[in-house]
Amino acid sequence: MKKLKSCILILLSSVLVINTTKAQSFYAQVSSKKVQVGVPFEYAVVIAGNPSNYNQPHFKEFELVSGPNQSNSVQYTNGVMSQQVVFSYGLVARKEGKFTIPAANVMLGGQRLETAAITIEVVKGAVNPTAGTSNNEPQHSSKVGGTDLYIKSSISKNKCFIGEQVTITQKVYGRMQIIGFQKFSQPTYDGFYSQAQESTSKGQLAVENVDGVNYYTYELFRTVAIANKSGKITLTPIEGDVVIRHQSANKPKNIFEQFFGAAAYEDIPVSIKSKPLLIEVMPLPEEAKPASFNGAVGNFNLKVDLSKTELKANDAFNLKMTISGKGNLKLISAPKLTLPDGFETYDPKVVEASGSKTFDYLVIPRSEGDYTLTNLDFSYFDLDAKKYVTIKSEDIKIIILAPDPNSAGAQVYTTPNQVKETENDIRYIKKGDFNLIKTENEFFNSGKHLTLLVCPLFALFLGLFIRRKHIHNNSNMILVRERKAAKLAQKQLQKAEKLKNENNKDDFYTEVLMALNNYLSDKLNIPSADLSRENIHKVLVQKQITDSVLVKLMATIETSEYAKYAPGAVSGDLQHVYQNTVDLIAELEQQLTKKV
Repeated sequence: MKKLKSCILILLSSVLVINTTKAQSFYAQVSSKKVQVGVPFEYAVVIAGNPSNYNQPHFKEFELVSGPNQSNSVQYTNGVMSQQVVFSYGLVARKEGKFTIPAANVMLGGQRLETAAITIEVVKGAVNPTAGTSNNEPQHSSKVGGTDLYIKSSISKNKCFIGEQVTITQKVYGRMQIIGFQKFSQPTYDGFYSQAQESTSKGQLAVENVDGVNYYTYELFRTVAIANKSGKITLTPIEGDVVIRHQSANKPKNIFEQFFGAAAYEDIPVSIKSKPLLIEVMPLPEEAKPASFNGAVGNFNLKVDLSKTELKANDAFNLKMTISGKGNLKLISAPKLTLPDGFETYDPKVVEASGSKTFDYLVIPRSEGDYTLTNLDFSYFDLDAKKYVTIKSEDIKIIILAPDPNSAGAQVYTTPNQVKETENDIRYIKKGDFNLIKTENEFFNSGKHLTLLVCPLFALFLGLFIRRKHIHNNSNMILVRERKAAKLAQKQLQKAEKLKNENNKDDFYTEVLMALNNYLSDKLNIPSADLSRENIHKVLVQKQITDSVLVKLMATIETSEYAKYAPGAVSGDLQHVYQNTVDLIAELEQQLTKKV
């Protein structure tokens, strides 16, 4: 009886496994379980195999706007053929409420299989339900919504310590079949040491159920990251184009497209962007931090090996410290050795292996004796216990024998009577007091040498001072104009002098007036548009110009303006006017310069 019960249990388990396997090869899915009235959504039945006698469900509460659209795919893997058939339908809800799409059934592998019924929640939409008239062409959107295709960035921990290793992934989710990817660049992680890992997708799409909706998924990037600074860090989103196979709203143009389904689907690129990912990185505690801690975070073991424990002075031996375990091995720096006096060491050779890191130090003892190597400890921060752990190494005794006299660096003492002096040979070091006599004067450190050294520096500072003063003098354009006002007026009066010699009165007075106006505009910083006799008189009074000069200036300006606008009406000695203008500008320059 016990054997019979065991056989029955095994038989029932086999039947359940077979039924489960077949159920997974025949299922139904929808683009969304919550839809709006009048907004199309997709219902699809996926059959893995060669079906027969397929019966679609009755969409009594929904209007069928497209379909059934059938797509077939055949794949060969290691010589084994696999086939998949997909029947898709475009549906529109007529009214609000919760409605159930009944099961579809099919004959597959000699058995009648059914899909699970799917309940749809219909809410009020912005578009009125479509009237079921045969004359109107059914409308359905070809746009890809935010829940139809998106990138999800995930992290193994949203809160971690500095030095703690986390895994960051970027995965694409799509309700339509994903064909390829374009314009995606490798993500960057500021504030982290990162190393790219092999994607778990390995070039193949997978199907993942999210809240009752099946998605095609593909893992784009998988990265191991270790934080190197504390605080709240926002990871930069990634973006690119995903090429999807989308159901087309275009009608077949001819019987061939209708037969082969050429117009049923189209490949389109869709731009998507992930959301920013926030990570909180906590600093390592300062309390009870050991002196031997050098940034190791995780769970580690320590092994210390010496190549020799007995050797002569000035010979070398290797001291290896191997750290193994899980954590930020790549970021662990070489431990600092505390060795006895007379021991020389150099930067270690670092060898990394799977799950371990070895620091190989070359050590040279210089003095003989018996020594004990202590404090070869290693400390790390344990993430599970959230405290520092120090691994104590055992004390290592080492015997250093007397050095070989011929070895490099050996300090061998030789008495003076053992040194044989020969002609033109190096003599033994002279002991006792002796006097040095200066035989000749050298140029080095002499007065001329120091003077020649100082002269270039003096010339450099002098040039910098002159250049700085030149830049300062020319940086203020108002001061530059004031400084050059008299020179410009002299050039203008030179033209007036030529016109005077030619007895050209009209042009002569014009040049005289221009010389005075330009001089006063630059010197008094009065714009040409505001240059009137009233403004000139007001500014000059403020600058305390003498009344005699003011009277002479106003008279000259009035005469020149009258001559300019009434040619031929002014008579007088041009030489007198010219000389009077020259003297007038000189007096103004003298008085204005004194006031400054």
